[in-house]
Amino acid sequence: MGNWVRKGLNENQNPRAAVWAPAVMKRPSDGKFIMYYSAAVENTTYVAFSSHCIGAAISETSSPAGPYLPLNTTISCPVAEGGAIDPTPFIDTDGSIYLAWKVDGNNIGHGGVCKNSEHPLIPTPIKLQKMMADGVTPDGQDITILDRTDEDGPLVEAPVIVRSTEGIYFLFFSSGCTRDPSYDVKYAWANDVRGPYTRAKKPLLKTGDFNLTAPGSIGLTDMEEDGTYGMVFHARVQAPYGKVRAMYTSSIRFNGTEVLLVKKKV
Repeated sequence: MGNWVRKGLNENQNPRAAVWAPAVMKRPSDGKFIMYYSAAVENTTYVAFSSHCIGAAISETSSPAGPYLPLNTTISCPVAEGGAIDPTPFIDTDGSIYLAWKVDGNNIGHGGVCKNSEHPLIPTPIKLQKMMADGVTPDGQDITILDRTDEDGPLVEAPVIVRSTEGIYFLFFSSGCTRDPSYDVKYAWANDVRGPYTRAKKPLLKTGDFNLTAPGSIGLTDMEEDGTYGMVFHARVQAPYGKVRAMYTSSIRFNGTEVLLVKKKV
């Protein structure tokens, strides 16, 4: 990790770095890979809670397997707002690199579900930052492209951006609380990656669909040969040692501004 990350182990002998949600991108300029990640930051100003910030590491080879050399500066570190998590890169058709993430406002909420269901509720905006060609240097100021509403409950998080062949930008995200059946997968669309984004009228996945509980945090990959996108996501399952998150796969297809789940023939 970069030298900004918390060191040592906690009382349960787990790393205090608490690294979350890595995302890897192949840099167009030289073919090297960048791994974005969120980790707990060493800070002394806000000692009442542990904030995450977003950093990056660059592969020393042209392989996604690395090894990676971490940068010793953060890309986003809004500690006073609760921190930043869930980085996700996006390369537009003109080669511009963007990085989206969630400001972890519920980290400093006033209690309740996911620490942010008791008023006043704290914003948990999804930010978008244009990056320089190196993929790790911000180009200008970040902008807010989405924030929680009352129907989202305590938060929105886990952004993913893709562009359809029709030139429409889709922002996928989760809302609710991952430890609660309210967690789901939603999406919004725009004609420009910077927005404004229009929310879909209903979630893409929610508790009860396909007997799932709390589906969320999707990842997408373009399958190319048939116009569909492969999708992975997690949902809660009961295991002998408690409730855990299992990974599932599915597929989606775009139809204008609508996202459709694809049922493959077996």
